[in-house]
Amino acid sequence: MKILVVNQHYWPENFRVTEICEALAARGHQVTALVGLPNYPTGVIPEEYKRFRNRKQERNGVQIRRCMEIGRRPGKVGLAVNYVSYMTSATLKALFMKKDFDVIYSFSTSPVLMSLPGAVLKLVTGKPYVIYVLDIWPACLAAMNISPDSFFYRFMGKVSKWIYRRANVLLYSSKRFQQYMENVHGIRMPDEHYMPQFADDVFEDEMPAKPESGETRLMFAGNIGKMQNVEVLMKAAALLKDAPVHWDIVGDGASLDDCKTLSAELGLDEKITFHGRKPLEEMPAYYAMADAMLVSMRDHISVNDTLPGKVQSYMAAGKPILGSIGGETAYVLQTAGCGLCAPPDDAEAFANVVRQFLSQPETHQQMGESGRSYYTAYFTKQYHMDRLESLLSELAGKE
Repeated sequence: MKILVVNQHYWPENFRVTEICEALAARGHQVTALVGLPNYPTGVIPEEYKRFRNRKQERNGVQIRRCMEIGRRPGKVGLAVNYVSYMTSATLKALFMKKDFDVIYSFSTSPVLMSLPGAVLKLVTGKPYVIYVLDIWPACLAAMNISPDSFFYRFMGKVSKWIYRRANVLLYSSKRFQQYMENVHGIRMPDEHYMPQFADDVFEDEMPAKPESGETRLMFAGNIGKMQNVEVLMKAAALLKDAPVHWDIVGDGASLDDCKTLSAELGLDEKITFHGRKPLEEMPAYYAMADAMLVSMRDHISVNDTLPGKVQSYMAAGKPILGSIGGETAYVLQTAGCGLCAPPDDAEAFANVVRQFLSQPETHQQMGESGRSYYTAYFTKQYHMDRLESLLSELAGKE
């Protein structure tokens, strides 16, 4: 089976689409990835990709075709330029590339316009098109303080519906997307097309032993952006200055500098360590430092209905999870019995969750084991890839 995968992000950026492509290639399929230039999250394009170098690459059996892209910049305009540059160049490249693929697969990270090249190819070629929905649009715009009554929001609503309706199949990573898609876009997504994300392979192996420490260590790992609201964790840390807790922040993103400033303002420099962004292969060693992992998101429909990919990684690693989050994630953590949750955006409530965790050390091991068991049942890479391969093969007429 010949598969064309469309996504702005790819290796050396840390996105699961790379693993998906390489896993499909390892199963004997011919995979071509139509992607942008690596620059996430810093916006800096490495020197080896400038001046039209390395536009064609091969890695682990995947043919990589890179499109022109302007690096990310802070603010709405900077991000818009980045998105539009990839969308435009990828659409043009798609129109002129060899069209001998059997099926098109879009790993749909935000914004939804990143799936436009695949939708255009579907129109031109008639080849089956699958979109894996990771965020719901145009709801995500409201999280950027764009009014649903604005012209831009209504316009993006029409564009989103047009793109979604081009797909033969919409796979979706959160069950809560079903109602939104039906209510807003009139699209019914059947239960069998629910396909949650999986953790990176490195987290499925046994974790290194936790180093000896005289205090409880709580760790947030991942993107530090506006919607992640890492600030609420830091405000909770300020309420727990006298507790034997150290907070570790591993990652990078648009809000990192603001978080560092807030840490200094709250007098938390001795309580919080910012480790920066680390290579994926080093992350198990960082996870091993933690007694519990942290997840936080702002209270908004566009994120309440999602399940951040880090949750699967935390579960795979067998770590208890403490959340300042609602919606789908709170439901999963409660159902799995692998952690404790406070309502989003409430530092006092999250501080109380931490106090509860500290007061019940006898529950920690069971929380971790429960998360690992739930992951094994529903979130493994093998489960995900078996279902994806079967669906793509059926659409391509290869079964």
